[in-house]
Amino acid sequence: MKTLIPPELAPCGVWCGACPSFKKTCLGCASEDPKQKRTSKWGCLIRVCAYDKEKIDFCMDCGKYPCKIHLSKLGNSHPGDPKFNYRREIPENFRKMKELGFENYTRYQRKRYTCEDCGGLIHFYYYTCTKCNHEQIVE
Repeated sequence: MKTLIPPELAPCGVWCGACPSFKKTCLGCASEDPKQKRTSKWGCLIRVCAYDKEKIDFCMDCGKYPCKIHLSKLGNSHPGDPKFNYRREIPENFRKMKELGFENYTRYQRKRYTCEDCGGLIHFYYYTCTKCNHEQIVE
């Protein structure tokens, strides 16, 4: 794994920066800090496959992508439930990451998940601002 990858960039393509647990109980899927409280990520099948088995930073770098594990855990999970739209945007996330590079992609995602009313953070699942409770569609 490359050390320059921001912790918000998960190997699966999810933008961890919009996760309600980020910077609270979890430091992001790319973080190797063993002191974080969220320990479930250490056993995540996608993370283990990418980092430990395939030795890649992102699933998009694997010749098997999208594989059964990725599709079952993310791409095909919770069909039709808008709370999980962030999972269905993963192919576009990877395309955008390749196009923009890590630094610009990180800026792009931070802007997407910033409240247009007050500048607070929009979390996925709820798609509401953590500061002013404004509902916002993330596009």
